[in-house]
Amino acid sequence: MIIWDDSMATGVPEIDGQHIELIERYNAFAETLNTHQFMTLEAGELLDFLQFYAVWHFEREEECFDKYECPIAAANKEAHAEFIHKFGHFYEQWQTQGMNPELMRQTFAELGIWIANHIRRIDTELYPCYATHARQ
Repeated sequence: MIIWDDSMATGVPEIDGQHIELIERYNAFAETLNTHQFMTLEAGELLDFLQFYAVWHFEREEECFDKYECPIAAANKEAHAEFIHKFGHFYEQWQTQGMNPELMRQTFAELGIWIANHIRRIDTELYPCYATHARQ
């Protein structure tokens, strides 16, 4: 489970709201996994949401990094591309092999590490860039 706190804030309300939504869905994924409901339609819907929401969110976030001239915009895009590749591989496995407990646990672990680390280490770098532009 991931708990949203100020250490994850980017300062951009739209992006922070999207991160909160992503974390809420991730936590719903955790509940599904913890109740052993990973074979249900609900689990599949959560995975579909995470797959497509991530891509949609990344596009908006990258626009902000560019708009606010954040120096790590390229690193952010690269991290997003790596995530899409990795999560796409998991997603393909679910589609071809079906959902199984091990794949779900592996996906959950990788996703949690990525979300928390990426938001705290990269996305928060948007904060000073956004603040600078907001003052101008």
